[in-house]
Amino acid sequence: MATSFCLLDKRRPLQDGTFPIKIAAGCGTNIYLSTGLSVRLWEWDPDSAKVVDRKDAKKLNAALEIRLLRTQARMLQLREDGRLATASATYLRKLLEAPDMGEVPEEERRTDFYRIAERCIATKDKEGTRQIYRYTVDKVRAYAGGGPLYIEEMTLTWLHGLDQSIGGKVNARAVHLRNLRAICNFALDEGLTSFYPFRKFRIKKEETRKKSLTIEQLRAYATADITYRNDAMHRDVFLLMFYLRGIDTCDLGALTWGDVRDGRVEYRRQKTGQLMDVRLEPEALEILGRWKGEEHLLSVFDRYKNPHDYDRRLWEALKRIKGPDGEPIEPDCSSKWARHTWATLCAELEVADPTITLGMGHSSAGHRTTAIYIKRNRQKVDDANRLCIDYLWGKVTAPNLTTRDGGD
Repeated sequence: MATSFCLLDKRRPLQDGTFPIKIAAGCGTNIYLSTGLSVRLWEWDPDSAKVVDRKDAKKLNAALEIRLLRTQARMLQLREDGRLATASATYLRKLLEAPDMGEVPEEERRTDFYRIAERCIATKDKEGTRQIYRYTVDKVRAYAGGGPLYIEEMTLTWLHGLDQSIGGKVNARAVHLRNLRAICNFALDEGLTSFYPFRKFRIKKEETRKKSLTIEQLRAYATADITYRNDAMHRDVFLLMFYLRGIDTCDLGALTWGDVRDGRVEYRRQKTGQLMDVRLEPEALEILGRWKGEEHLLSVFDRYKNPHDYDRRLWEALKRIKGPDGEPIEPDCSSKWARHTWATLCAELEVADPTITLGMGHSSAGHRTTAIYIKRNRQKVDDANRLCIDYLWGKVTAPNLTTRDGGD
């Protein structure tokens, strides 16, 4: 914990040749409080932070001690009620210098946005999430001109201006605005401010194109003639993602052979923390045998330590793979399409929504189940996954299909 202390401000002398003694408030904001006292350079001992070589040195040191103790007591009080971490430097100075802290009008209090943002970001568990929030703060800082910013300045007009300044697509802007709203909600929930800028502001969003392949497109990828061996490997990785019920690249890249037990692979989704348990179908085992890794489940992740780097390579490969007409099958196809495609095909095969939800690892809140019920649902998800794979390879057809799901 930072402490307050006295120091001699030697930047410039006063008219009588003395230098002012100040109190450095230990709150991380570079606040220096005037004591009204000043001495000459040789009358100040920097090691003990006391006045020396003066007849009234004892009296001056006593006065400094009283001021210092008052500052430290107020600092402690501000820290306990949360204002030290969020209030602006100007407001803190008024509180520390006022004869009575109660004399400073509450309406003069302004809440430092950047300090609140730091506290909010620190509560996020994942580094990826923290990076996205920091990117949002950078956008806000650029719009604010790089100077101080207080939540109380974020009026409705200000928010509309920020929205326009961010630019780009509607949904991309919405990500930053939702992050900003979360920071403001944090400040409100923590009792750090009573001002809420989003009370009348609505964040816009628009429908996006579905990122899922048709069964014909998926079959085209699975059966395409590929010239380059690396593209064949990338295509297999994409199919494996589909076989593993739309596993994310970051989760697949983290898997090792130690995660495989009794013909199943178990992992916890990095995005949600949801525990996943996937049966390895023969098609998946074939790919794993073909591209077996040493440190990881797949050899490609022995080379690509950062899954996001591999995502780019996979996207480039999928874009190169041609369909029967000689054109790219789906120019925008990426790793995320495997997940959306699995869910879409399940729905096309009339798999029950709760089973799709469990298969994708979404929250299953509301399903208070016994161990028997959980086991039964795992079998239903396994059956749904087998059904999707059979659908891919033409072993079943959707229109005349009697599903093996059986409902709830």
